[in-house]
Amino acid sequence: MLRVPIVHAKAGMTLAMPVQHPDRADTVLLREGVELTDQLITRLRQIRCREVWIEFPGLEEICAFIRPEIQREHARVAARIDEAMQSVREEWSPKLDYLRYRDAMQGLIQNLIEHPQAAIFASELVSASRPALRHASTVSLLSVLIGLSLDFYLICERSRLRAHHARDVSSLGIGAMLHDIGLLRLNEEARVYFEETGDEQDPRVQEHVHLGYRLVRPCVDAAVATVVLHHHQRFDASGYPRRRVERGKYEAPGGHDIHVLARICACADIFDQTRWGVGSDPIPTVRALAMMRRPPIADWVDPVVLIGLQHVVPPFAPGTVVRLSTGDEAVVVDTSPLEPCRPRVRVITSLDPRARVDASPVDLRAERDVSIVEVDGIDVRGDLYDVSSLEELDLAALNRRITREHSMSSR
Repeated sequence: MLRVPIVHAKAGMTLAMPVQHPDRADTVLLREGVELTDQLITRLRQIRCREVWIEFPGLEEICAFIRPEIQREHARVAARIDEAMQSVREEWSPKLDYLRYRDAMQGLIQNLIEHPQAAIFASELVSASRPALRHASTVSLLSVLIGLSLDFYLICERSRLRAHHARDVSSLGIGAMLHDIGLLRLNEEARVYFEETGDEQDPRVQEHVHLGYRLVRPCVDAAVATVVLHHHQRFDASGYPRRRVERGKYEAPGGHDIHVLARICACADIFDQTRWGVGSDPIPTVRALAMMRRPPIADWVDPVVLIGLQHVVPPFAPGTVVRLSTGDEAVVVDTSPLEPCRPRVRVITSLDPRARVDASPVDLRAERDVSIVEVDGIDVRGDLYDVSSLEELDLAALNRRITREHSMSSR
């Protein structure tokens, strides 16, 4: 299969994955196996569908990374987020159905556990025409992916809980689903200002964490409410809300004083905001990751959580069409978290499924004189990054180090 931006879709292409309605995530518009026509493509463009997954002989290996079951469960989560938003918009005392949210979130988590190769972030589910829903559904997925990859860290950070409770990411996912629910209760002037500027330093905008906390606290468990209240805390203590430390003095917590689930949601939130900015198309994932790795953003997030993010968000996800420094177009078919900007690719002659796929994959980790220069028509040569050492993004090595340090500090 191949991920094709809708602007490059052609009649005759066959869908390899269902197409969800970009504004109603739980509604399937077109099912797997449907052949695209000019009329269907025009309609998909009209409703702002950004991309489709198509069948492409010779690229079957990508199917291991892109699973329709996960897309379906993620759509259920997005639908529950939409319900919550509608309830907050329309009701003074909204009905936030925690059990319904938990059921959807556990369905997503179970599918991610059952398909570990597909437990990566490949693309958005919801259209950019509904930015609040798109952002919430993406942050919830990213938070869960990061949490699952860092189960050993959750056990160490939540040491007062039994291990199976500590690594349970259901509350993390639900908190991330609802993390910005308080924005819907801002007065219109503050809400419009935030939508137009993205300015989180405005005191009116910062109030949304308290508004959200008060909305969810009666309905959810304490961990969920904590994520909603503290998802704007930063590791360097430059976030909000601030707390009173003594009479007349307030400061924000930092480092490990911030709940680990809030730290994970904060990282996912910052990454998505970095990719999308305000009122624009998203920047390439590799560019957003490069920005996350540099100050000031790198100072805002837990360094362990940042490693988790890079483990589950490839700079070039499988199925992505790229241009190589050789001038060839190629499709990413596998990634390595240890050298993330040097995936394995297959050269293609065109986006036509009848075109030839080069039988021999090119491993960019071995072909050091070849690199990716373009993705989705955007030059990314200045965004490629190398890890400082092969252990930098090695979760197994990180697990051993953190577990050893935790064991020594507990003696």
